Amino acid sequence: MCTESREFMKIKTFVTGFLQINTYLVYDEDTLEGFIIDIGKYLKDITDFVKKERIYIKYIIVTHGHDDHTGGVNDQRKDFPDAKVVAHKGDIDWYNDPRLNGSIEISGKPNTIKIDEYVSDGDTLTVGNMKLDIIHTPGHTPGGICIYTPNALFSGDTLFSHSIGRTDFTGGSFEDITRSIREKLYKLPDDTEVYPGHMGTTTIGIEKKNNPFVPEL
Repeated sequence: MCTESREFMKIKTFVTGFLQINTYLVYDEDTLEGFIIDIGKYLKDITDFVKKERIYIKYIIVTHGHDDHTGGVNDQRKDFPDAKVVAHKGDIDWYNDPRLNGSIEISGKPNTIKIDEYVSDGDTLTVGNMKLDIIHTPGHTPGGICIYTPNALFSGDTLFSHSIGRTDFTGGSFEDITRSIREKLYKLPDDTEVYPGHMGTTTIGIEKKNNPFVPEL
């Protein structure tokens, strides 16, 4: 795990689940309000850190409906009873259908999760002093989202370092994901740090110049 700073914003990365997804705990150091993005499997270390630092978890945000990103939500949310689980309605079937979310294949048992609040493209969430812009980026799944707060983008399985999310699953579309990246993510400042659902960080500028799947036009 590692810690990054964005003035009052702190980002802590945990790797969870069988497929090693990046679970991000982000919090405002001034107000101690925070949120968690994607939980592949329950991890006590997350809860221990939150309690130690006295962070109030306002949201658990899910970038898309695949079980490697949601498999730990049900257990982790028990530790944070006030937290709302947030997602895009485009993946509503994935959250309710183990055949779509891949939970049987990934974790060996069917899994569904309850979404408390559905967000749409352009919505804004407030956590402490942080303003989180919701960017709908279909392509990996119909309801995939990224979360942007100045100079940091949490890209889920839409954009990776020198790669993109797979589009061969049900609901995936190469045309949609490349459009999402070019028309929405590549419009962000080049120095925006990208925190993807898997693997290491990158920047928008690096991907515009070097991503072999979505070269800048």
